[in-house]
Amino acid sequence: MAGGSILHINVVGFMSELEESLERSLRGRPFVVANEGAPRASVLDLSPAAHREGIRRGMLLSQARYLLPGLEAKPPRPELYRQAEERLVRLGLEYTPLVEAAGAGHLFIDLAGTCRLYGPPVDATQRLGARIREELGLSPTLALASSKTASKVASRVFRPSGFVALSPREEGSLVRRQPAALLPGVGPVLLGRFSLLGIDAIGDIADLSEAEALAIGPRGRELVARARCIDASPVDPEPAERRAASGALVFEPDTTDPEVLRLRLGALVAELAFGLRKEGLGCRRARVGLSYTDGISASGTARSGRLLSRDDEILGLALTALGQARGRRVRVRRLRLELSELRSAGPELDLFEPEDLRLSRLQAALDKIHGRFGASAIEPCALLGIRA
Repeated sequence: MAGGSILHINVVGFMSELEESLERSLRGRPFVVANEGAPRASVLDLSPAAHREGIRRGMLLSQARYLLPGLEAKPPRPELYRQAEERLVRLGLEYTPLVEAAGAGHLFIDLAGTCRLYGPPVDATQRLGARIREELGLSPTLALASSKTASKVASRVFRPSGFVALSPREEGSLVRRQPAALLPGVGPVLLGRFSLLGIDAIGDIADLSEAEALAIGPRGRELVARARCIDASPVDPEPAERRAASGALVFEPDTTDPEVLRLRLGALVAELAFGLRKEGLGCRRARVGLSYTDGISASGTARSGRLLSRDDEILGLALTALGQARGRRVRVRRLRLELSELRSAGPELDLFEPEDLRLSRLQAALDKIHGRFGASAIEPCALLGIRA
């Protein structure tokens, strides 16, 4: 039976692989990529040898060196990683315009309709893999399936450096047998919940009823569908940085109270930022548009030099944009917020500035509560007073 046309490319340890390709003496040795000079520096990436020693991504560098004294830390090189990502995308674009960048070292490519030019997807995939190894010095895992979910799970199973082409019948069987942690969208919070429910494999998720899926949380149905390899999401060639998250609110009654504007904007920021974090994204740009009672509109824009992910960070950016937009003492009727210049918000956030770990943990705890009980489960007391 013919395989699928959705290819997932997974370069495991993207940063460390690039470092090894440029410095051959690192091959086979334990090392990490970390901003050694930063307070509470954390491991951004690591070599396979370091992983075998018990070191993990996100671990504090001091803890990693406690486990492995003398561990070498290579400073991160964001420009090098960016150029390699761009080259990876360009290689994919030589085969089809349907190329989706999905984070550092990850690509989805839809090879449907390319047979006349490049042969069956299996042949095109193998040629592309050879070019990645030759031109970038990277050893990617390549997985072909009929959907993004199946190809991504398969690339996690056959990593590092493996290749697999699955038929629709094979992919369902393979995906069902894998640990629940390999299903896209399942993180530490859900894993803990699944453990309490005795759910260990993706097949256990696939067997959940409609009511049980709803009990998991807001994305329960989506996860069950993915576990059953039901995924019609297309390969999206539009870069995340060109997309935007936006929302609007109407003030009833119209207001000039700066505290009301700040609190309502904060609630809107929390809603949009939560949606971005669920997709693994952060933003660098905020635009606030105001519509006044007399029909006149104004807007303001603010941009951050680094990627922002937490509510408090994005709110600070949005308040700067609001300050630029507010140049009149007329009542505001409507406010619109747009967050743009989106990018993957993984460990790359720490390349420029280390996050405040306390605030990051607080944000993760709030997201857990909002994901389970809804956005209104926890709100600022002042906002409740405004709505009363």
